[in-house]
This record gives sequence, structure tokens and C-alpha cells, in this order.
Amino acid sequence: MIEYEEINREDKLFPERLKKIKKSPKKIYATGNLKLLEEASISVVGTRHISDYGKRHGRDICKQLAMRDITIVSGLAVGVDTLAHETAMKYSGKTIAVLPCGFDNIFPTENQKLFENIINNGGLAITEYASNIKADSKKFLERNRIVAGLGVGLVVIEALERSGTSVTAKIAKSQGKQVFALPGSVDNKCSVGTNNLIKDGANLITEGVEILKNYPQFEKNKVKNYNNQNIKKEYKNIFSVIFYDKYLSLEEIIKKTGMPTREVITQLTLMELEELIEVEIGKGYRKKYE
Repeated sequence: MIEYEEINREDKLFPERLKKIKKSPKKIYATGNLKLLEEASISVVGTRHISDYGKRHGRDICKQLAMRDITIVSGLAVGVDTLAHETAMKYSGKTIAVLPCGFDNIFPTENQKLFENIINNGGLAITEYASNIKADSKKFLERNRIVAGLGVGLVVIEALERSGTSVTAKIAKSQGKQVFALPGSVDNKCSVGTNNLIKDGANLITEGVEILKNYPQFEKNKVKNYNNQNIKKEYKNIFSVIFYDKYLSLEEIIKKTGMPTREVITQLTLMELEELIEVEIGKGYRKKYE
């Protein structure tokens, strides 16, 4: 039996941002860290049939949010939702799961353990349905308006051309929220929806840091340091000037450290081999998250 709080619209805990959405729920049921209802958050949604490309870049985007202690909201579905919740927890971030069902009928059933992990790791689960209510297609769409409503913005990782994810993006736009979409190959059916969103005015993003530029409330959030290894003395100069979420070119690193070019190149090569940093052609170098 899951213990939960029943929160009516008149209650202080009821999120103001949910009062403003169309067909606002009269009450919500919540279990877990209720303080998350008061914090600004970003919603992350996408297809259940996530591709390897979507996993790679979606995980990276969610990492960058979680490492700034930004709460990630999603819908506990398989695919992108699962990736968003799991990535938030992996990097000690916070996450809210919005359910299309009551707490006694977790859907999908294969995410029962994920639901429990969210609650046990300082996260929150909410629903507008009584504990005995089961999920159905109508409730998925009803759930999506709350997912969109809780976030100050909505990130779409991958979406089919006609999908619940695309509908959620339209709902977010109608709520006055900014929508961010990861572009993808025209050959990938799971990128048709995101590419169409970009054509219709959604913000094209490839990294989580691009989202943050739009929200001053997140500017004070510092990046958590997950690289807790004992950095070798000879690496500390370079390690101190590079970032987790911003690439620096070789020239910038040389300028910032004041070190000889050959020495910088040698150390960067060794640091990459030891997986302390990562390099991307045309962008430069940055710290690895793990």
C-alpha cells in the first residue's frame, strides 16, 4: 500500500503552474519529495521507440540538467521517459514522474521498479487519479498536459510524426512554454516529429546547456563535480580550466593555462585515454561526466 498526499487546488502545496493550464486538475495525489512541487523544472518527453542516437544525445542533455540540480519531469513511460528519469537519478538529480493511473496500478508494469526507485531516491510521483484507477489511452493524453504544465519548458528527444509526444509539444506551446527539440536524420522515423517541431518554431538543441540560456532562474545552479578521481598533479592545470558542458578549443586551453603547446597536446591525449575528458572534432575538449 503506497502512502500518498491528496492535494486540492486550494492547498498551498498545489503547484501554481498547474492552476494555469487548460482543464487544470481539481486535485492531485503525490508520493515522495513534495518539495519538488515548488521548484522550477524542465519536462522531457519522447518516443517509446527511442533509437541509439536518441539514447546517446538524450542522456547527455538530461545529464547536463541533472548536474545543475534541475528537476526533470517525465511520464514514466518506456523509452525517452525512462531514460530521463534514470539519468536524473544516476547523476543525483531530481525527477518527477507523472502517472496516467492510480498508485495501485502503475503503468507500464515493467516500470514498477523505476517508480519505486524514484520515490526512494528523493524524487516524486504525482497523478490526478485515485489509487484504484487503471491507465487507458484517454488518460495518457490527460497525463501529458500535466507533464507539460509542470515544466517551465519542454524538451522533445525523439517523436514520430503523429504521436502523443507531438501532442504534448503542442500543449506546451499552447501553455506559453518554450519547446526544445533534438534534430535527427530524415531517415529516422523517430526524428520526423522533432524535425517538424523545429520547422514549426521549436528551438533546435543539441546540448542541455542551450536550454538554460532561456531561463535566468537556473543561472545560479552550479555544475556538480562528478569527476572525483584523484587527478594527477600534472593534469590539474588543464583540468581546472575546462568545463563539463562547454567545449574548449586547443588554442583556448593553451591561452588559459599558459602552457607550451606540445605539453598541452601530450596531456590532453593522456587525459582522453584515461577518460577524464572527451574530444569532439570541430568543437574541442571538455570534462567527462563519469
